[in-house]
Amino acid sequence: MPGSAAAVAAGRSRTQSTRGPRQTAASLPLDVLVDIATRSDPTTLVRCAATCVDMRCRIKDGTGLRLRHSDRFVPSLLRGHLIFKYVFLVDSTAQDATRLRRVTSDGIPLASRDGLVLVLTRVGRELRVCDPATGSSQTLPPRPAFPVGVVDRMDAGRYISYVLLVGGGDDSKGAAFGRHFQVVMAYLELSLNRRVLQLLTFSSEHGVWGRCTEARAHNLCGSYLQRGLGRALVIGGTVHWLAMSDTSAYLLKLHVKTAHLTVTMLPKSFGCTEWDSHLLATSSAGATLIVLVTNGRKIWSWSKQTSKWQQRPEAVIDKDAISRFLDKEGRGNNQVIMRGKGTLGLVCFAERSGIVLITSGCTFFWLDLRSMEIVRCFSDSRLRDMDKNIPYEVNLTEWVPTFRSTL
Repeated sequence: MPGSAAAVAAGRSRTQSTRGPRQTAASLPLDVLVDIATRSDPTTLVRCAATCVDMRCRIKDGTGLRLRHSDRFVPSLLRGHLIFKYVFLVDSTAQDATRLRRVTSDGIPLASRDGLVLVLTRVGRELRVCDPATGSSQTLPPRPAFPVGVVDRMDAGRYISYVLLVGGGDDSKGAAFGRHFQVVMAYLELSLNRRVLQLLTFSSEHGVWGRCTEARAHNLCGSYLQRGLGRALVIGGTVHWLAMSDTSAYLLKLHVKTAHLTVTMLPKSFGCTEWDSHLLATSSAGATLIVLVTNGRKIWSWSKQTSKWQQRPEAVIDKDAISRFLDKEGRGNNQVIMRGKGTLGLVCFAERSGIVLITSGCTFFWLDLRSMEIVRCFSDSRLRDMDKNIPYEVNLTEWVPTFRSTL
């Protein structure tokens, strides 16, 4: 045996001398690898973090994750959407499957941001912020009431709009979920005598609700709202709403820190009654706003040209294009899927992923606003008529250290 080992060693030596000196693979310091990973896309970053404990700890303890192409949409950040009536996550990340996963045991989802979800509990009617990735949650103190005369319809958020903002303040170790958050309740009072946006704000940094503040909407005309403010669109430190009065349509822009409100009237053609649903979105991450509308079989968009809004909308996609997508995907029940309610509905917009969720019956489609094309679809009879859903996008800084999570 010793002789055999010696012979093998001698053979290796002769082979190496024939081929030349063996090359040693170059390696980079761990700090450099972490620096590269934190400047990459989400998928690359998570794969790097999964390689070893040291890599995962370094990424977790990093001061910030600077994604490559941070000025663009990142579709992989979208995990699915939350059912409005129940706190279930429709996890549609699997290519050919849709799974329902319970996020909390009790509550109605009102808003989501960077991996956190604001819910209203059915028992006790309390506001609670949850982190589905870790299972942690924080119940907010009892919310103060709006001034007399405001109808507090908490059940569907029809009159009061809820906004969840993450980050800001002193994100120290004592911050909830490792970062601070704010919850904003907004109510637009529109009457013959008053035109104001009333705001109630909770700050996790201070742990209390602030006083009710008012932002005046001088340019908003009309005597009543056709519907409530609806779902807000958050871009940086500003919140946007679409308001429809009895005379015109308006875009509201609120700077949260200063409580300054800007009101812009949309073109007269937008206020026509032929539109079935409306949705605020952006053409790219942090870019100019666009307004999406649908009139049954087609989705249209309004956008700004220089400083003015278009007078007429542009076609985005119609049912025929969706049918071609289904044919390409080999969906044999194409006609059944497209028949649905007979109309296309706008469900929600994922702000960091650039995906618009649209529906026809119990079938959901992902519309990528970069390409203006359908990129995937899924059907589930349990989701029929659930058209008020909220997108759930992960927060990358919290996603990396939670590989043990079922989400």
